[in-house]
Amino acid sequence: MRLLFLLLLCISLEGACEELKFDGFATLGITLTDSENAGIRHHITQPNATYKDEVGFSTSSIGFQVEWQATPKLQFVGQALIKDQEEQNIDNAIQMAFLRYSPSANWQMRAGRTGLDLFMMTEHRDIGYTYTFDHPPTEFYAIVPHQNIDGADIKYTYAQEHGLFSAKLFAGRSTAPIVSDERFFWDVEIKSLYGVVLQWESFDWTFRANHTITKAGNENEQQLQLQAALSQVPDEVWPNKANLLDSLNIIGKRFDYSAIGVRYDNNHWFFQSEASYIDSNSQVLNELTAGYIGVGRYYNNHTIMATFASAKSNNKTPQRPLVSTPQLDLLYNTLIRHTNFYLIDQNTLSITLRSELSESLAVKIQLEHTSTASLPSAFYLHRDLTDSNLDTDFNTLGISLNWVF
Repeated sequence: MRLLFLLLLCISLEGACEELKFDGFATLGITLTDSENAGIRHHITQPNATYKDEVGFSTSSIGFQVEWQATPKLQFVGQALIKDQEEQNIDNAIQMAFLRYSPSANWQMRAGRTGLDLFMMTEHRDIGYTYTFDHPPTEFYAIVPHQNIDGADIKYTYAQEHGLFSAKLFAGRSTAPIVSDERFFWDVEIKSLYGVVLQWESFDWTFRANHTITKAGNENEQQLQLQAALSQVPDEVWPNKANLLDSLNIIGKRFDYSAIGVRYDNNHWFFQSEASYIDSNSQVLNELTAGYIGVGRYYNNHTIMATFASAKSNNKTPQRPLVSTPQLDLLYNTLIRHTNFYLIDQNTLSITLRSELSESLAVKIQLEHTSTASLPSAFYLHRDLTDSNLDTDFNTLGISLNWVF
């Protein structure tokens, strides 16, 4: 990753100014909510959240992109983003840094850090100006912490009379943080990551499908501590101990991600929808389905859109030990924070208004109503979870100014 940047810095740019292109993008986001228990954030990597009677700015970001056409067939692309993260460093800021080689109009190969191509908006999800949503639907886009991959891909594109077909294969590895309550932080590594993406574009329609397989590459210190503590409990005291120990052994566990997407846009009306299914042989995340559907209408420089998003897992809260002691209760409460992280069952209905202020500036207003079956949830940070009546239904207002330059 760093090698690509060093190479770029070492290249003489004399006489190549016409091939070098710099762009920038920024979002100034404001979040308001009436939720006292669920702290609003839009991705599980974010360490800050917004609660009732607060004004949140954690959705704000600024980024830069450079493209250098070294030869007619070889191009370098780099993108850096400053946003709300637990650890602010160069490696986390670099979203993309890759060499693209195009030997012909049909073939394209890339090596370096690229976007992890799980979504329709993979390549531009951080550039708010490029889409109507105030933010990509949380239920669909927030659950996977990884946004990029260090590896390589190859893409074949074939033009037909009625459309454009493309197929892409990619492989590599990736690390990304998960941030949760009580300052929990885990830099999650996935390795042996392989995927395929198929896409068809025809006039007003775009269809795509992808399937990705990977394995967990590491575990966090809390998991090791929980394993050590749980192994000391007799089986007759905690009959479900074996399953719990298995859920804590994450290294080498398989995770499969499958998704389909469709978009229709005739410059008057548009429709976009994606659905995904995550499966694994880990009890932390056995099965999770997620999706959204959005319908919008263009009115000159304004766009209005309604979106419904939903996510549901089949995770279940583990059984308590047969004996109650302060030590066992503490161990159980710590365990369910781990095993229930992906205990998700919620949906959100939102209305978005986008207005173009200029060719490079847009303002968006989005009002959401969320219903969740239970808290805590992986989507949020939390406080006051001991309250008898938790906020399982709440509203969120997002206002953002999006700029490209």
